[in-house]
Amino acid sequence: MVPHITVTDLLAISPELRKEAVDHCRTHRVPTPTTALSTNTITSNSTSPPQVEHATPLREIHVTLNGVHSELGLLDEGSEIIIIREDIWKKTKAPINKEVRMRMQMANGGSQEMAGCVEMLEIEVEGVRTWAHAYVVPNTPYCLLLGRPWQWLVHLSKVEDTNGVQVSICDP
Repeated sequence: MVPHITVTDLLAISPELRKEAVDHCRTHRVPTPTTALSTNTITSNSTSPPQVEHATPLREIHVTLNGVHSELGLLDEGSEIIIIREDIWKKTKAPINKEVRMRMQMANGGSQEMAGCVEMLEIEVEGVRTWAHAYVVPNTPYCLLLGRPWQWLVHLSKVEDTNGVQVSICDP
């Protein structure tokens, strides 16, 4: 053992060691054996392409807000916030914090000012009580948008197949 020598020093004085370190860190393609049971092999008995949909429906779930109003909540994995339309918020009778505001960037490139935030809005799904901070927007084409913060809280998972979609959530 040589005191006070670093890996950088070793690599600087030894071209062979430097080459070996670079080769070790490089990505390598490792061939896998092909067998009849290989999960990496996709086989098809048909020469026709698979059926590809032109459009698929949005995913919505039935929720109860603050224990007083039932609504459909739109699952949106691309939204960083939870949004509730103003008329729906009023039906929940939940207080709004007008100090917590933001401007929402919309998909069409425009923006919309939010009226405030309903903090700790109770969102019940089939008996599972959850909560979220929901921003109030005067006009949207949906009633309630359940974005990433709520989906993360409930560990939302979706399994889609030809029979439909199975949505699972966990009690936070």
